[in-house]
Amino acid sequence: MEKDIDKSAEEDVSLMLAAKAGELDAFSILVKKHQNSLMNFFRRCGVYTDIEDMAQETFLKLYRVRSTYEAKAKFTTFLYLLARQVMIDHIRKQERQAALLEKYGEEAPQYEKPNEHTGESDDVLAALATLSPALRETIVLVVMQGMAYQEAAEILGVPLGTIKSRVSVGLERIKAYLTKTDK
Repeated sequence: MEKDIDKSAEEDVSLMLAAKAGELDAFSILVKKHQNSLMNFFRRCGVYTDIEDMAQETFLKLYRVRSTYEAKAKFTTFLYLLARQVMIDHIRKQERQAALLEKYGEEAPQYEKPNEHTGESDDVLAALATLSPALRETIVLVVMQGMAYQEAAEILGVPLGTIKSRVSVGLERIKAYLTKTDK
């Protein structure tokens, strides 16, 4: 299993280096390979609207910076750094729009609930929604996206110990939530 992961990571780096050299087919393969996991990342982090647009924006950013790409870390680390920035920008934009609407006396739109079944149980999504954004991002990256602690630490820009602590606290809170709702 680990050899498959290593092979996939090497393939991603090769594809990105080929895209850097101008091979658009290689970039297209990267998009097809990672678009669903990016959309799952956004959805699991609590963003239920515009996830397709956010995935597209992430790949546009990746395309724009392809000429400066260096294989210093796993490709997915680089990709999720871009995705996280797109998500932060999206949330900030929504907050600015809500503040503007509030300023003019209109009712601001509420965050939407997921409108389609995403493969996770509603209880798990509800439990994730109770976590702080920092805990939720960490749980999504490590537990749900299957990333190594070190890779998540690089993406989130925090020490490895912080990731381990967040995973522990986040899982404990999810467990408490799910245990409470089972009764």
